[in-house]
Amino acid sequence: MLPFWLIFPWVLVVAGAAIFVVVTRRHRRAMDLSSLGLQRILQAVESTSEAVGIGDFEGNSLYHNRAHIALFGYTVEELNAIPGSGVLFADKATAKAIIAAIFAGKSWSGETDIVTKAGERLPAYVRCDIIRDSRGEPVGIFGVFRDIRRERQLAEEAARASKLDSLGLMAGGIAHDFSNLLTVMLGQVLLAEMEPFSRESVQESLTEIKKVTLRAQELTQSLKSFAKGETPSMALVKAPPLIREAVSLSVKGSRVQPVFEIQEGLTIMADETQILQVLHNLALNAVQAMPGGGTLTAKATAIKPGESNFLPVAGMSWVRISLSDTGVGIPPENLPRIFEPFFTTKEKGTGLGLATCYSIVKRHGGYLSVDSVVGTGTTFLILLPASDLMRVD
Repeated sequence: MLPFWLIFPWVLVVAGAAIFVVVTRRHRRAMDLSSLGLQRILQAVESTSEAVGIGDFEGNSLYHNRAHIALFGYTVEELNAIPGSGVLFADKATAKAIIAAIFAGKSWSGETDIVTKAGERLPAYVRCDIIRDSRGEPVGIFGVFRDIRRERQLAEEAARASKLDSLGLMAGGIAHDFSNLLTVMLGQVLLAEMEPFSRESVQESLTEIKKVTLRAQELTQSLKSFAKGETPSMALVKAPPLIREAVSLSVKGSRVQPVFEIQEGLTIMADETQILQVLHNLALNAVQAMPGGGTLTAKATAIKPGESNFLPVAGMSWVRISLSDTGVGIPPENLPRIFEPFFTTKEKGTGLGLATCYSIVKRHGGYLSVDSVVGTGTTFLILLPASDLMRVD
């Protein structure tokens, strides 16, 4: 049996919807309810965070609560002015299934995409049912819509984190064994270089071996950083100079112009080396996406509790860092995979750069996301918990 706190909102919506329809359609029997009680129920329906819409069996909208108008953007009059049915649903087959269920006397509930007045497509949990009067006669239809973007995102984050945990354990083992082999290999090369009678050709080969070995060591370090268990060494860090250092170093020698829009006084509790690695990696990717030159804009600002509804944890202060380029952009089919380990579109890439960045930010209790349009550019967004002290003098 479902707990009362899950059932109560639906009971409230049904009760409020039934009262509204019966009152507006005067030919129905008047309900034995005081005006004060009616007012309280309607106020409750108006104040709920879920979007509630009520209509009749002729396809006319009768009522939208505030959350419904905020979600979809339509007033009752605007929605009634649009011909056809199922306007609010992206999938017309789903809309037909809902209508068929209602006319068959059944309720419908499930997840589907909805469409707002602005044309935005959003995932939502929807419940539609018949409104009945005290005699059980159908008098209208109600629909309740809940925006589940955040829920979907949390589910994707959990799945990605689980995948990272498993691959992290594997990467840690590989890194450990590989590092031992490289230590022996590099030691032998260094010993050979110390021999006074090495021929020139042998010396060239040894130099090349050393170069390859050092590259392999860099890969090992990436694997170690990616692997779980490397706890960040947290300290109070000034964010503005760290961002400027990472971006300036990345664009040096390129045709990319850096632009800084950074709020001064931002501080975070972080491992400075690891966050610098994240910023440098993201900035370097941006530079590589603009081989002919362009602009790399670094922004940073504080977000205090209540200033945004779209935060990993409400009630906390955050530092929002974004790096935006004017490069080639990322194809839509690649966007869901760019933080996956070993996924790369670069010819000589390892596929560990962005995965490492994601892992580091998550271990800091933060959030890393990307938005990109092909031919326009890419923006990486980092949210990190702000320190208690917002300024370091």
